[in-house]
Amino acid sequence: FLLTQRPSPPTLLSRQLFPVCARLFTFLESAHRMPPHNVEPSNNGNLDSSVNVTPVNTELLMVTGYTDIAKLAHTPTGEEGSGVYSFHLNVQNGKLTELGRMDVSPNPAFLVKHPKLDLLYGTTECIDQPGEVLTFALDNTIPSNMKLVSRERAGGKSTCYLKVSKDCSTLTAVNYWDAKVCLLPLTESGDVQPVAFTTTHEGAEYVDANNPDRTEHWMYRQRWPHAHCAEVEPYSEGQGRFYVCDLGKDAVLEYALEEGALRKTGQVNLEAGLGPRHCVFHPRTKACYIVNELTSSVSLYKYNPKELFGEEESATETGALLEHVQTLSTLPEEWQDKQTIKNGVWKAASHCSEIRIHPSGKLLFVGNRGHDSLAVFTIDEENGGAIALSEIAPTNGECPRNYNFSSSGQWCVVGNQNSNNVSVFEVDVAKGSLHLRGSLPCPSPNYVYFVPRAPLVPSTGS
Repeated sequence: FLLTQRPSPPTLLSRQLFPVCARLFTFLESAHRMPPHNVEPSNNGNLDSSVNVTPVNTELLMVTGYTDIAKLAHTPTGEEGSGVYSFHLNVQNGKLTELGRMDVSPNPAFLVKHPKLDLLYGTTECIDQPGEVLTFALDNTIPSNMKLVSRERAGGKSTCYLKVSKDCSTLTAVNYWDAKVCLLPLTESGDVQPVAFTTTHEGAEYVDANNPDRTEHWMYRQRWPHAHCAEVEPYSEGQGRFYVCDLGKDAVLEYALEEGALRKTGQVNLEAGLGPRHCVFHPRTKACYIVNELTSSVSLYKYNPKELFGEEESATETGALLEHVQTLSTLPEEWQDKQTIKNGVWKAASHCSEIRIHPSGKLLFVGNRGHDSLAVFTIDEENGGAIALSEIAPTNGECPRNYNFSSSGQWCVVGNQNSNNVSVFEVDVAKGSLHLRGSLPCPSPNYVYFVPRAPLVPSTGS
């Protein structure tokens, strides 16, 4: 309209409107050039979402990825990325949608939610500097929003596992590189306090005395202890007993959490050379399953609760605290002779990663890095939790380091570390099988976590 009119002397109104219009056009032009919200990494420590509310037919998925590969105990070949990624999984059709990403370094890894509050706890994995416990605040209105609110030293290096105590008073941090298991008190508002207690597995002094690098570590996987997880048996009341798998010692150490400290109550020695990585307890049958990283196998142990009074025993003994029942390979027969340990030197074409029990309690899953698959086992609860191989399914990528299930168990999302992607599978519980439904890019995914939807108590923040 203005361009078709005969020019006239500027009036007071036009002189006032022209600057306003200019600013308006500048704003519209800049808005047009802005990148899509929640696609590019943010640099302010916040993870924002363009989705205002998590739809009822979706679940919130968080994935961590490596940011500095040179600092790790191992040598992944995937890309370095932002650190933390959020997705929505449509539970009706299995479609995965990326919501956003957050710059968090170095190497965020494990994630676990506070049982009652809108807080997530994570770790950092580095062998050349102290590991950390990260605290993220979730937005109760916009669940996919997340903000990094604190960092606390974890008491060791390459912090790989966290466990919140049943009464939510303590966070147990497991440090892989120097085999230190540490307790960090939690306040009522979920704030993480400095390390209050540390126990170091015998033999881990080798790290301080010799300062090994990851080349030595990867060649001699059992030259010194490597604490790898801390799980609590679900059968007893109170705090329960903590079980820490040590890959370097071929042992599971039992601890009692008492008055802010861990008291070692016993140790079960496993077959030499297995390399126990993680353990899981069946929710109903008193059975413990342990994934053996170095031999690509999984073992079933009958759980016989008793007092060891600090003593050690062998898993082969009848009535042992963890009494060995069976061990099965997680690989097809043609792959089962492709790992050796000779003169302490470990070599393998494939090695196990995560172990998880399906939410139904009817299936057991184990990841194979190298063969790039998930081994699926059926669980016979009527027979003490005995397992039988159902299938070994390709994961649509390389090096499946971690995976997890939606709350219903219908969907399984796998993080393929070296091929930089996350893949979605539909789980057929009746047949014990997986069916690929989709995939999205994600740099070096190392941990996959579905965030429980509803907290019991809102977080008051720090």
